[in-house]
Amino acid sequence: MDDKRDERFVDELLDASLQRYRSEDPRAGLENRILANVRASDRVAHRRGAWVWAFGAVTAAAILLIVATHLYRRYLALARSPEPVAASKPPLPLSAPRAGSASLMPRLQTGGALVPRAHRVAAPPSRPAQFPTPAPLSAQEKLLLAYVASTPKSELITPVVRDPQIEPLQFPEIKIARIEIKELPKLNE
Repeated sequence: MDDKRDERFVDELLDASLQRYRSEDPRAGLENRILANVRASDRVAHRRGAWVWAFGAVTAAAILLIVATHLYRRYLALARSPEPVAASKPPLPLSAPRAGSASLMPRLQTGGALVPRAHRVAAPPSRPAQFPTPAPLSAQEKLLLAYVASTPKSELITPVVRDPQIEPLQFPEIKIARIEIKELPKLNE
């Protein structure tokens, strides 16, 4: 019986608490506080949005700068490469600059240095008389020559001694069956 009485007490206590809670009015200024919090969150969101736009603009500017730098370097590399000389036209002779003319002009090919006009003619690339072009011996090649010079010729000519325990490799004969091609039936039949 004591359990039933405890349960009833808990139920009554809960009902009384709920009734008291229902009768309470909200604190004064609740609506104003809610509206103030909404306005503050809008300001924070607006500031955050401004930072996002600023970050995006800086990123776009950096990418644009990188692309422009890459294209400019590529342009300079192409400008520095020697111009192809046509086979039908002989190279222009070097001539002295005319008196009173601007004999020095800035050139992209020299990184902006002043180059006399007489030196601007592109010379055809020189080809070596012999192909492949001889080069000095490497350290390994020099070592091999020293070994060959100091070793007796009989040792260099002697065939490799075979081990009698090792049998030579034998491969069985490969047999491939002949392929027969049969005619396909005609579609009209």
